[in-house]
Amino acid sequence: MTESLLKEFLTSGISVGCANFVTLPLDVLKVRLQTQGASFSSRAAAPGLLATTSSIVRHEGFLALYSGLIPALSRGLFYGGARLGTYGPIKTALGGDKENNSLLRNILAGCLSGAFAAAVTNPIDLVKTRLQAKDSPFRNAADVVRYVVKEQGISGLWTGTTPSVIRAAALTATQCASYDLAKQWWMRQTGMRDNVATHLGASMLTGLATTTITAPVDLVKTNMFVGGRRYKSVLHCAMTIVKEDGPMGLLKGWTAQYIRLGPQTMVIFVVMEQLRRASGLESL
Repeated sequence: MTESLLKEFLTSGISVGCANFVTLPLDVLKVRLQTQGASFSSRAAAPGLLATTSSIVRHEGFLALYSGLIPALSRGLFYGGARLGTYGPIKTALGGDKENNSLLRNILAGCLSGAFAAAVTNPIDLVKTRLQAKDSPFRNAADVVRYVVKEQGISGLWTGTTPSVIRAAALTATQCASYDLAKQWWMRQTGMRDNVATHLGASMLTGLATTTITAPVDLVKTNMFVGGRRYKSVLHCAMTIVKEDGPMGLLKGWTAQYIRLGPQTMVIFVVMEQLRRASGLESL
């Protein structure tokens, strides 16, 4: 049992770590687009994905697109390992298996595993986001930790935990439940077996569903991480965004998020399926 859980954790953590490395520049762009000030509330005036990329490379250098690399890899290993690594065991504990694949059970298992992982690894996510923010004054992760603890105490490292937990629960539930269903649908429609081509197709569909559902919560989480004490609560942060940017402001950075989350989801599930097979675990 312990060996199986360790395999679940490692295969999931390594998969998410690989995906985070591949898509980190897009994560940086997503954070920048999500934290643009109210002066860019007009859609016509707001810098888009290409303009933001060009500005970062021109003014900060190419390596700025890899800001927060170490926290991103650390978060991938621990957050990814806990989020996806506990999904299967939780689903099994709730009575799920290949023959009894209830959508409601899959969603509940995803919510529980995602919420647990986000709550535990929130400080790593906060550090990564602070390092990626525009004009970040921090040189490294230790700088961020020292500053936050000095200004807000140890509890400050858990700023934004509520939206982070909500996002992770929604992300994991959507990602895992969608992948379960998309994989079954893909094999029925194409006649393909459980192979790499099926994993690619199912994960592409999963990335689209996941991005759409989690985009507003991810935006609130990012702004709370960067804004510090500016926001009193999740609701206050969301209302501030709507007031400054309008209702569509809750989808700010959607394109960058999809461009990142689509490939990230694909890398996660393709790599994880291969690692699971190599380690003797059942396919997802």
